[in-house]
Amino acid sequence: MVAEQQRPSEAQIREQVQSAVQQAVQAARDAQVSAQAGKAGTPQAPSPTAPVALPPVPDGGGRVIIDRQGDRTVITTASLPPDVMPLARMAQETALGLMGLIAAMVILGPFARMIARRFDRHTEIKAASEHNQVLQQQLVQLQQSVDAMSLEVERISEAQRFQAKLLNEGRGPTRG
Repeated sequence: MVAEQQRPSEAQIREQVQSAVQQAVQAARDAQVSAQAGKAGTPQAPSPTAPVALPPVPDGGGRVIIDRQGDRTVITTASLPPDVMPLARMAQETALGLMGLIAAMVILGPFARMIARRFDRHTEIKAASEHNQVLQQQLVQLQQSVDAMSLEVERISEAQRFQAKLLNEGRGPTRG
């Protein structure tokens, strides 16, 4: 909106073009007078010509061409087709959008990777702690199984000792 308010109106552009034409015509007259004075044989220093201020690009696009052809000044205006300016604006917006996207990827990409790695580590730690609990349960169960087996082995060995004792008593010294 601010840029639209700063653009000169058509009347201002017209005034600028007219003043440029008048300056060019005046410069041409001065050149013609100095050329005629040069023909008369009296050398004169060339008059400095003021630079011609070109008006800004008209609202619909285009340009003003000021061409000096000897003692004549030709001013030509060339305008762009009406479809070109919206396309140029869209291309400019697209280019700015792409540059912004690339800048965001360059700046925010490492932060996103850092956060993703942090989340990944948290899931690994959770998985390891869950796995740890399962391993602890399995170790407790294994320890209970080993304790139960040791009791059974002790009972079996007790029963074997008892049987061996009975067999030894039954064979004792024979009386005869």
